[in-house]
Amino acid sequence: MRKYLPVIVTVYAIIFIFTLLSVLISGRQYSVYINNPYKTLEYTIEYTDEGIIENTDVSSKNDIVRFDFKGVKKGSTSVFVKLLNVENSKEYTGIYYAFSVLPTGVLYSTGSDFGGYHFVILGMLLMTSYTLILLVKQLKYRKKTQFFSYKTVLDLALVFFFGLQSIMYAGLYGACMLQPWRFDSYLVYNLIGFIMTVIFFISIPFIVIFAGFISISNLSLIRHEGLRKNNLYGIFISLVLFAGSLLCVITAVKYPNTTGFTIQEIKEAMTRTILSTGFVYFECILLATQLCTFYAAKHKPKYNQDFIMILGCKVRNDGTPTPLLRGRIDKAIEFYRKQTENGEKEPAFIPSGGKGNDEVISEAECMKNYLVEHGIDENVIIPETESTTTLENMLFSKKIAEEHKESPNILFSTTNYHIFRSGILSAKAGLRADGIGAKTRWYFWPNAQMREFIGLMASEWKINVLFILVSVGLSVLFANISTIINLIVKLAGI
Repeated sequence: MRKYLPVIVTVYAIIFIFTLLSVLISGRQYSVYINNPYKTLEYTIEYTDEGIIENTDVSSKNDIVRFDFKGVKKGSTSVFVKLLNVENSKEYTGIYYAFSVLPTGVLYSTGSDFGGYHFVILGMLLMTSYTLILLVKQLKYRKKTQFFSYKTVLDLALVFFFGLQSIMYAGLYGACMLQPWRFDSYLVYNLIGFIMTVIFFISIPFIVIFAGFISISNLSLIRHEGLRKNNLYGIFISLVLFAGSLLCVITAVKYPNTTGFTIQEIKEAMTRTILSTGFVYFECILLATQLCTFYAAKHKPKYNQDFIMILGCKVRNDGTPTPLLRGRIDKAIEFYRKQTENGEKEPAFIPSGGKGNDEVISEAECMKNYLVEHGIDENVIIPETESTTTLENMLFSKKIAEEHKESPNILFSTTNYHIFRSGILSAKAGLRADGIGAKTRWYFWPNAQMREFIGLMASEWKINVLFILVSVGLSVLFANISTIINLIVKLAGI
C-alpha cells in the first residue's frame, strides 16, 4: 500500500478539488421551493436591495414551484417570493429569504443554507466510498499474505465503519436529488451529524440478540464449570454493550439537535456524536474480531508441515491432560496422520509449555506422554519445557525448529477460539506459522471469544485509541459544519 501512497493521496486531492469546484460553480444558483395550493403560476418577487441577485427561472412540478436565483454582485438583500391566488387577489402564500452574495459568487441564505450544498454530500460519499475500496483491497491482500495480524481486524472493522457511512451518505444524497424541496443544507448537516447515531439505532436489535446469547452461554458455562474470573468475560462484554446502548439512547433523546450556534448547543451535539461514534467503532471492532476468529477456526492448512507445535495449558493434578489440552493434542495427531497418509513428509511434534507452580510436571512432558501412549514415535517428539506464555511458546519453539531445519514450515495446534490471537503472537515471534484448533463445547466458545477480544483490544490499545480519536474528531467536525460555515462567512466580512 505504501508504494501506492502518492496515487492514493492524489485521488483524495482530486475528490476534494472536485467537491470544492462543484460547490463554487453550483452554489452560484439558489433554488427556492414553494408549495402551490392555487395550481397557478401567478407570482411576484420583491427585493429590499435591487441588483444583488436576480431570478433566472421559474418552474412547477408536483404542486411545487421552484424559483431559481443567481448572484449579480457582492452584497446582501432580502427577497419575498409570493404565489398569488388568481380567484382572490388578496390571498397568497410566500417565503421570505435573506441572501448574501459571497465574493466567489456563491449565494448564502438565511441560517447556513447555500446553493450547491448537495455536492458536499457527494464529496463525502466519494471520500468514504474510495476509502472503503482501499480497505477492501488491503483486506484481500492481507488475507493472502499476513492474515494473522491485528491490522486484519482493523481493516475489517473499518470496512464495516466506512461501509455503513457510505450507505448513509448515498441515501442522503439520493434523497437530496430526488426531493430537493424537502431539504436545505442546514437540515442535511443536522442529518450528517446524526448519521452515527442512526447507525447505532439500526444496530440495537443485533446488540440485544448478541448480548443475550453471550449472557446465556456464560451462565451455562458457570453452571457447568463454576463461578470463576475467567468465566465472566461474556457477561462483562454483555454489560458493556447494554450500558453503552442505554447511554447512547439517553444522549440521543436528551440532545436531539446535532448542531448549533451557542456553546451549549455545540457541547450537546458533540456529547451525543462522540458517544455514538465511539460505540459504533467498538461494535465494528467486536464484529471484526469475531469474524476473523471464526475464519481462522475454519481455515485448513496445507499438508506440508515440518513441525507441529502444540500450545500448552494447565494439566491435571495427576499429570494427565485436561479435556482442553487433550483436544489440542488429538487435533495435532489427527493432522499428523492425514499428512503422512497423503504421502507427504513426516512432521515432528513440539509440545510446548513449562511447569507451573501448581503442576506436578511440565505441560510439554504431559503432552509427550500422551502422544507416546497414542502411538507417536518418541523420536519425532521434541518437548519445549521453558515457556510460560503463548508468546514464549512461539519464541522457544521457533528456536528448536530452526535448530533442526532452515526456514521450516510450522503448524501450531490450539483450541479453535485461540487460533487467531495465537497466529498474531506467532507473527510477533517472527514465525509465519499456520494454525489448527480443537473444538470446544458450545457454552465455552462465546466466553473464550470475549476473552480473546479483550486480549486483542488490550494488546493494541494505542492504535484503538488513535482510530477512535480520529473517528470522533471527524464526526464532531461534520456535526458542527454549519457553525463552521457561518464562521467562515463572518470572517469573509459578509
